[in-house]
Amino acid sequence: MGDGENIHYLKAGVGGTPSELGMCRFERDVLCYGKVMPDILVVEFAVNDEGDETKGDCYESLVRRALSLPSNPAVLLMFSVFADDYNLQDRLSPVGFRYDLGMASVKDAVTPQFYDRDNRILTKHQYFYDMFHPTNLGHTIMADCLINIMKNAIEKGADASYDPKLADAPAIGNTFDNVFLLDKKDNLDAATIDAGGFTETDTVLQSVEMNMDLHLTPEFPYNWMYDGSKSDNNVFTIDIDCKALVVIMKDSGEVDAATAKAYVDGKFIRDLDPYVNRWCHCNPLILIDEKTSATHHVEIRVDKDDVRNKFTILGFGVVK
Repeated sequence: MGDGENIHYLKAGVGGTPSELGMCRFERDVLCYGKVMPDILVVEFAVNDEGDETKGDCYESLVRRALSLPSNPAVLLMFSVFADDYNLQDRLSPVGFRYDLGMASVKDAVTPQFYDRDNRILTKHQYFYDMFHPTNLGHTIMADCLINIMKNAIEKGADASYDPKLADAPAIGNTFDNVFLLDKKDNLDAATIDAGGFTETDTVLQSVEMNMDLHLTPEFPYNWMYDGSKSDNNVFTIDIDCKALVVIMKDSGEVDAATAKAYVDGKFIRDLDPYVNRWCHCNPLILIDEKTSATHHVEIRVDKDDVRNKFTILGFGVVK
């Protein structure tokens, strides 16, 4: 217990992004590379995780990473909801049941009463600011849901000897338990990189308010940017030993945002198109996902275009 001086709030959410990105940012944005060890950790991806290509493996890997911390934090799962009643709690809640975690379903808390004219407490207009985001009142209700979990845990007597049994089979998957971020600043020794014409640093980035700071902090400032007006070398290569590799690219709605193609060991893997989301946004996409580690040669090749000639690699998520 305390008077509040011993409570420190850390905000590490990034709007419109899935757990596929969250797991890559965890070490940097939540743990601050070992400087922070949380006692309570809230995980919320119930309305943005449609973009998770693994349909829950990335989410569970992120939860397992949190549960493995030496601080033995209380991990709480929150399932928020859109105004059309959409969320992914049916996909994600098995992770909470698997590790016996506290879970707060905002959907279950507020949605049924929206349609009960006789017993309705608040309307959708009162709860939602727009199609996707709650009002201040809505956020208060979300906070109340988390507080209720904590109060119930205290009343029942929390078990300090809790063991999540991470060695047992996961509910969905644990492919990315040990993922780490590689960018122009960190973990460069994990790969051999030839940046080619990707010599610029993009400063027009998705930015968020971190922790208690009201000023915007750009995500992935240590990036590789290709500018076709300055270089004809449109190929970025990375040689790396890994089981899984996620490229984090910049989405954009700008007219000069180029498309690119990704190749692994000479084989075409996928197109990289910044117009899929059409806003300044961090987009993780899986290039390699295998059972065992192997050495791979990866190429990111920008499509030639006189107008659309800028492409940014924000970083990579790597599993050795």
